[in-house]
Amino acid sequence: MVKKLLQHKTFWVMVITFAGMGLSLLVRVLLIPKRFGFSNTADALITALTVALVVDTIVREGAKFSLVPLFVTREKEMDRTEYQHFTNSLLFTLLGIGFGIFILIELCAPWIAGGLLSKSTVDIQRGTTLLRLCAPLLIFGCGSTVLGAFLNSRQHFKTVALRNALPAGTAAVIFLVLWDTENLENWIAVAYTGGFAVYFGWLCFGTYRTGHRYAFTRIPIDTLRSLKNTITLPTLGFATRQVTNRLLVEIYLVSQLGGGAITLYKCAFQIFSALQTLIGISIATTGLPDMATDNAANDKQKLGRTLNRNVRTAIIIGIPVTLILLIFHGKISWILYGRGTIDQTSVELIGQLLFWLSTGMIFSCLIPVLNAGLYAQKAYRSVFANMVTMAFLNFVIAYGLIEIWSLQGVALAVSITALLAVGNLTFLLRKTQISWF
Repeated sequence: MVKKLLQHKTFWVMVITFAGMGLSLLVRVLLIPKRFGFSNTADALITALTVALVVDTIVREGAKFSLVPLFVTREKEMDRTEYQHFTNSLLFTLLGIGFGIFILIELCAPWIAGGLLSKSTVDIQRGTTLLRLCAPLLIFGCGSTVLGAFLNSRQHFKTVALRNALPAGTAAVIFLVLWDTENLENWIAVAYTGGFAVYFGWLCFGTYRTGHRYAFTRIPIDTLRSLKNTITLPTLGFATRQVTNRLLVEIYLVSQLGGGAITLYKCAFQIFSALQTLIGISIATTGLPDMATDNAANDKQKLGRTLNRNVRTAIIIGIPVTLILLIFHGKISWILYGRGTIDQTSVELIGQLLFWLSTGMIFSCLIPVLNAGLYAQKAYRSVFANMVTMAFLNFVIAYGLIEIWSLQGVALAVSITALLAVGNLTFLLRKTQISWF
């Protein structure tokens, strides 16, 4: 049994993802508040990183899951030369898009920072500078999206799974080496860009090892049409969800509660998000190629069985994790923050936030798994409809609860929305004649 588990692709993806999440938590949950406290500087750095990583997530998640079925289909339809030409044209297209987004953020950084932090006490100029330092990571992030989807379609999951480890690991090294340096926040922003560049190089090497050869390729109309048909709706859906949840709710609304509120909320949310990603995204990523192949063969029954197995795996892993968080939320918060300079009230509040986020952990883990069932069938309209609907509901619920229950209300809104999302995804999957139970 143990040997079989060690050989399972999902297990190793989760191990590598866990290491990456651990480094990400070290930087964004521990090192930032311990070095800067719950201060305006911490809020400015968290805001800049959030904006850049939200844009990266929009492109990566909007394209990654939808590109895998496209790669699977095109590899079957094309000869080796045509397929390499297609892959290279996609790579240069996304790199161009990433460069365009980078320039746009550089130009609009004062307005972005000013809009998000207008209700806070954070220095807008400081937020603008940090955002501009973070923006170059988007060039490498967009390129990594194509290469990551290509490698996932070949089931080289372990190579792609280092995405979280390299940027966060680079930032952690900078923290430890330059801890007492003035304007350390600037170095951390630059470190994230450096980490993304290293990750892009790692994927380039991994793709080369599969036999792929790079060549500058003009971007044909067929490639642009494939991108438009494949990623437009998922990307718009992710954009709506990420902008609403990560920027409007977690920064704009939360910043109104005072200096340090953004960092305080993120301390709890990043723990929850890391575990949700570790379980839900890992299972969804490793299960998608098989489901895409089943869909290409028009085998709905086999696709349904694969989805059912993935859902069961998420539930089996998610239940004990949820129970641990619900029972030991206060202890976890104290272990992470109770021995430093952070006051006891903040430590207790982080624990309470973690508790209310954890009430919806199972449902949050199931969302990407169920979404993968729709992606495999290229049901992009359904993916888009669910994301937009849930983003709107999360904002409305958070807006109402924050007035009544402050930060805890924002955390509870996440759990309520996750429950509603699972119900909606189940309904949408049944419309495609797929059931997961």
